[in-house]
Amino acid sequence: MYHPVEWTPERVERFWNFYSANAAAHGSYFSQRFGRAIIRLAQEPGKLSGILVDFGCGPGYLVDELLRQGFACKAIDVSTQAVDHVRKRLAGRPGFLGAFVGSLDRLPLQDGEAGAVFLIEVLEHLSPKDATIACAEFRRVLQPGGRLIVTVPNEENLQANSVACPDCGCVFHRMQHVQSFSSASLSRWLREMGFEPVFVA
Repeated sequence: MYHPVEWTPERVERFWNFYSANAAAHGSYFSQRFGRAIIRLAQEPGKLSGILVDFGCGPGYLVDELLRQGFACKAIDVSTQAVDHVRKRLAGRPGFLGAFVGSLDRLPLQDGEAGAVFLIEVLEHLSPKDATIACAEFRRVLQPGGRLIVTVPNEENLQANSVACPDCGCVFHRMQHVQSFSSASLSRWLREMGFEPVFVA
C-alpha cells in the first residue's frame, strides 16, 4: 500500500545527507547554476552589506560565489554532511566565517547579525508551520533594513514530481518539496510574515 512520507527533521536530514554525499547530484543545485544571477538581482535595490547568510546552503555554491565577489559569509544547513563538506571546501577563503548546523527554530546567529539572508530553493521544502517558525528566526537575525532573498520554483505541480519507493511504498516529491508558490502567493506570504516585498517575479 502506498503512503506519503512524514517529513520529520530526522528524515529531512537523512535525505539531504544522501544528496550531500552524492557528488554526481551536485550539478542539480540551483545556486550552482544561477548563483551569479541571484546575487546580481539581490543587489538591484542597493548594494548588499554586512554578513551575508546562506540558509540551506547545501554544498555551498552560493557562498562560493559570494566570497568570489568579496562578501563576508556564513553558511547554515540542517544536513551535517553538507556543513562538513562546506567547511572543508571553503576553509581559509577570505570572508568565509564558517558553516554551521542550524535548526529552523534556532539559527546559530546573534540578533541583528545578518545584513541579508539568502533562502535559495528552500521555502518549498518547509511545511507552512515550519516556514512560519523559520521566518521568525530570519526576522530576529536580520539587522534593521536587512534583506531576505528568496527563490522558489514557480507554480510547481508537486504531484507531477512525486515518486514511490518500490521497497516500502512511501510516496514523496523527488526533491522533498512540500509546498508550491506563485508570485502572488509568495508576495502574500512574505507580507504575512512581516516583510515588505521589493521585487517579486
